[in-house]
Amino acid sequence: MLRKSFFTKLLIAYLIIVFAYTMIAVCLSFFKDGQRVRSELSQNQQNFLMQSRDKIDTKLGVSFNLITQLRLDDHVVKFAEKDRDYYEITQASYALKNHIDAFSEFGYSIDLMKTNDDLVITPQISSDRRRYMEDMGITNEDLAQLGTDSTSPNITISSSQNITSTNNESASIRIVNPERVGIGNSLFFVVSFFEQLLLPPLSPDAQEAFAIIENGRYVTLKSNFDDKRKKQLLAYPLAQLDEQATVDYKKLSNDEFDFHLIRSNTMPQWSYMYVTQNYSLVDSFSPNLKGAVLLLAILIFVGLAFAYAVSRRMYRPVGHLVGLFKSYGEPAGADEFAFLNETATSISKANEQMKSALHEHKLSMRDKFLRELLHGLVPPDKVDDLLNAHQLQSLSSNLSVCVISFSNAKELEEQYSKDAILTIKSKTSLIIHEQLKVHFPCELLDHDFTKFIFIISESDTESIQKKLMKAMAQIEDAHAYGLTAAVGQPVISAGEIDRSFIQALDILKRRSAVDKTSVITYKQLSQVQMVSYYYPIDTERELISYVIRGKRENALNTLNRLLSENLEQRQLTRQQLDQFSLLVLATLSRIIQQLNMPFEEFVQAHKESLDIVQHGESKELMVSAITSLFGAMMDTIDQQNEMMDNSTVKRMIEYIHDNYNRDLSLSMIAEEFNFSPGYVSIAFKNHSGENFKDYLNFYRVQQAKEIMRQQKDIKIGDLALMVGCNNANTFIRMFRKYEGLAPGQYAKKLNEKE
Repeated sequence: MLRKSFFTKLLIAYLIIVFAYTMIAVCLSFFKDGQRVRSELSQNQQNFLMQSRDKIDTKLGVSFNLITQLRLDDHVVKFAEKDRDYYEITQASYALKNHIDAFSEFGYSIDLMKTNDDLVITPQISSDRRRYMEDMGITNEDLAQLGTDSTSPNITISSSQNITSTNNESASIRIVNPERVGIGNSLFFVVSFFEQLLLPPLSPDAQEAFAIIENGRYVTLKSNFDDKRKKQLLAYPLAQLDEQATVDYKKLSNDEFDFHLIRSNTMPQWSYMYVTQNYSLVDSFSPNLKGAVLLLAILIFVGLAFAYAVSRRMYRPVGHLVGLFKSYGEPAGADEFAFLNETATSISKANEQMKSALHEHKLSMRDKFLRELLHGLVPPDKVDDLLNAHQLQSLSSNLSVCVISFSNAKELEEQYSKDAILTIKSKTSLIIHEQLKVHFPCELLDHDFTKFIFIISESDTESIQKKLMKAMAQIEDAHAYGLTAAVGQPVISAGEIDRSFIQALDILKRRSAVDKTSVITYKQLSQVQMVSYYYPIDTERELISYVIRGKRENALNTLNRLLSENLEQRQLTRQQLDQFSLLVLATLSRIIQQLNMPFEEFVQAHKESLDIVQHGESKELMVSAITSLFGAMMDTIDQQNEMMDNSTVKRMIEYIHDNYNRDLSLSMIAEEFNFSPGYVSIAFKNHSGENFKDYLNFYRVQQAKEIMRQQKDIKIGDLALMVGCNNANTFIRMFRKYEGLAPGQYAKKLNEKE
């Protein structure tokens, strides 16, 4: 009876635990699933709005850049300055057409009106001003709101007369910009966008809307909502939403809608609004109710079987232990517990002897074992025994492997010797190890010249990522080198750790596929969708820097990586190819602007290649055309390098000597010699062997020393101002850097010599 009573109590206890755990697990599962769906939906909606803002702003920015170029066009200036001259009118029309043809895929046009003439110039044909304004929906009251120069605000006019009506494919948005052109004359630049090309496409399977808002009114509204919800949307106070929109994403909700708001970076008076239906957890739970009940029943049934099996096994612990220890001898004249106690004592003594024998070689044998474990060379049946032998019991389960490498290894090799790099790596790994082991059991292992490994007893990848980022950020803030970490997928047991290690190495190799971050996890890599274009901002900046600095090989390597990722490895749609082409052209435009090159000359010289990039008839032609455009750009830069000879740099140095006591900057040098700041910095370094800032600061220190020799009682603050430093502390640090001691100590040393 005693045995049955104990068994019954044991079984009931296990059943209560199983039932409670099952209920909690099912509820948490559905609650977390609902939260995940809501979070993913919210993130997707935010991404959609921000991407839409960037695409619309890009098109607006290109059109405004063209207006800036047109303002400088000789024929446009003459049209603004002269009375009606039909030759200049014709040439101005050609200028409009030529500028717009280069970016025809954007779906906009630019027209010109004079404040004192009834003639309107368009890319196609000149028109009477009254008829043009009627066709465009522009009234005299609209023009009266404008000033007569570029400091006056522009106005926005939509051809959609009725927001509640069905979307009109020919509807357009017009932006009228007053600009002062030439001497004392003003023009109105009228930019017209087709709404269908400007606004993002909406999903036909969802009820949603996208709108552009200006000063509390709709500029345009594109909607998939039914009539009832559309009326509710139009009845909502639009001014309240517009007031709360900022350049950062913001979400507002009511019982019916979620309003996603963001303000334009290009048109500050515009706000973009993406409207979706309100989502609730109840909506997601109802369709899954049957599944929840079925899951609950299955878990309870499995729990019953598990509880019964465990309860039966609880009666045989002593017998099993005796069976395991039979190799040490049979119990003689003692019960099983005494035998187990004696056997355990003898095993403990043997272990102590083994520890003592291996103490000298513990570290080397430990490292060798960990290396073999990472490469899958340890037999599975020996893993646990070897873990115990090397006192690594904390690495028995729930493990993650992290591989850390220098992100700028090539630059380090150019600056430091191998011994110095090894010292840097050793100290870096120890600092990170000290911070990580506070939070997780972990082991540090060296891998190769620029990499080291952490085996971490933790399965929460996000927690590992946060701790690593914090530790690495402290190092990067204090030193001039960056680190990149890759975290593999957690494994249950140490015998499977080679999978996490191999995955971490693979993540490190493929880190260019993920937007630049210091710690990359397997989750981030798996979330990269190979169906969208890849063009991270950091990679673009790197490409622009290489091109401007004349590093042809590095620039082509970066460009080839982008082209391979987008045109070979990814399956891009036609629209995505167009977006990628647009970004490449925008990069070229930024390079041209930084180099102060004539944009129109470059467009005319490479029109054929630009057309291929814009239309993208085949990926092979696009690769060839893009490579050709960047190659031509770098050829132009090489020619400029030849133009800037040593005599030009010598004149720059003389300019520094004459103006060192001013708040001198690289931009001032660039403006003085008619070069871009970035280009002057590179040329100065190439020709003089020093960068601009180092040369200027060194010269200031030399002049400060001369002043101290002549004026022995001068105050440090006055001395700093005399050599162009507005901050005395900055001057002291600068002086100490080049002379090894503070200005006061140097002055004291001068006095002692005399």
